[in-house]
Amino acid sequence: MQHLSIFNGISQEELSRMLRCFHAVQKTFRRGQQIQTYSSSLKKIGILLSGKAHLYCVDFDGSYTLLERFGPDDLFGEMFSLPLWGLEYIVEADTDCQVLFVLYEDIIKRCPNACDHHSQLSDNLFQIITRKSQALSLRINLLTARTVRQRLLHYLTYQQKLKGEGSFSIDMSLTELAEYLGVDRSSLMREIRVLKSEGALASKGRLFSLSGNLPWQTRKKNGGSS
Repeated sequence: MQHLSIFNGISQEELSRMLRCFHAVQKTFRRGQQIQTYSSSLKKIGILLSGKAHLYCVDFDGSYTLLERFGPDDLFGEMFSLPLWGLEYIVEADTDCQVLFVLYEDIIKRCPNACDHHSQLSDNLFQIITRKSQALSLRINLLTARTVRQRLLHYLTYQQKLKGEGSFSIDMSLTELAEYLGVDRSSLMREIRVLKSEGALASKGRLFSLSGNLPWQTRKKNGGSS
């Protein structure tokens, strides 16, 4: 587990001792199972060891809203979100998952031995919270864009800069992307077609290029394109 961000800089010996001290519990969840339901109090932090999951909200009229997707090394729990009273927040497994649960109070309480690894854990947690706040700010900026076109281009431009390549793959399907951008899938597909017809975008599945280059295409010997 030393490869996990929250345990960065902590030796295996210190980690084993700390997990016993924290009464950490590892659980297995099958695809479609609920992993955690958020409450109004800060109870526990979930660390996804393997698999994929997502956080969704059910509002007053029963509508479903996708809020966040999780992969290995991601953390979830009340402290990483802003649950509103009366709404239900649920983490559900997209695939079979292994999750490590740690009580929130065990992390924040003052260590009687002033252990260095406890201080390191707190520092790691702060950095993770900072990254999650940045991701939330990105999502808010995307959702404030007025049109599907603006949301899509803002997201793809961000991904291009993040990965530093003209052509890049996104980490979600187009259906998931539509949910993430808060738009209808048919509207998203229509906008992608329009951008491609304008030459502003090239795409194939999850692979995109804002430069118009098509790296997956091969040239025919006669100079034409396939």
